[in-house]
Amino acid sequence: FVVIAAGIAWQAVQRQIGAAHDDVQRQISSAEHIETTKLRLDLYNRRFQIFVSIFDFYEALIGWTGTPEQRAAQTRFFRAYQESGFLFSKESGIEDTLKRLHEEPAKVIGFKEYGEDYKSGGVEFYLERFKEANHVLLVEFDAALVKLKTELAKYLNFHGIAEK
Repeated sequence: FVVIAAGIAWQAVQRQIGAAHDDVQRQISSAEHIETTKLRLDLYNRRFQIFVSIFDFYEALIGWTGTPEQRAAQTRFFRAYQESGFLFSKESGIEDTLKRLHEEPAKVIGFKEYGEDYKSGGVEFYLERFKEANHVLLVEFDAALVKLKTELAKYLNFHGIAEK
């Protein structure tokens, strides 16, 4: 009788251990899910900040006078461009597009800061610099934004999640 009672007790302990193990596994799985979700949200936020920095920099360029706020927007954009190589695949083309958006605005900043000096190079030189600066603002930025919106869509599109 003692052996049977010990066997029954042993089976009960084993079931409790199994249930506790299953509970721990569920908690671990839930924690891993939460951590994965947090990582995805953090990654989304960092990628979205890159997108936002483009607009901040563009707004700074339009009225460029070299204020500390405008230079800060330029610096944030430069950092975003540098970070993009870690957050997006090379194949996406995002880093290359941001590189162009980092380099081309030098024409705008140069014209806005040194436009008066450009006049000493003659009317043609001045007009050429003026056309280059406007082309960056009115054509290149617009084209790059359209391209980036397409490239970023697969990284920032959460429509599918909202529908579930």
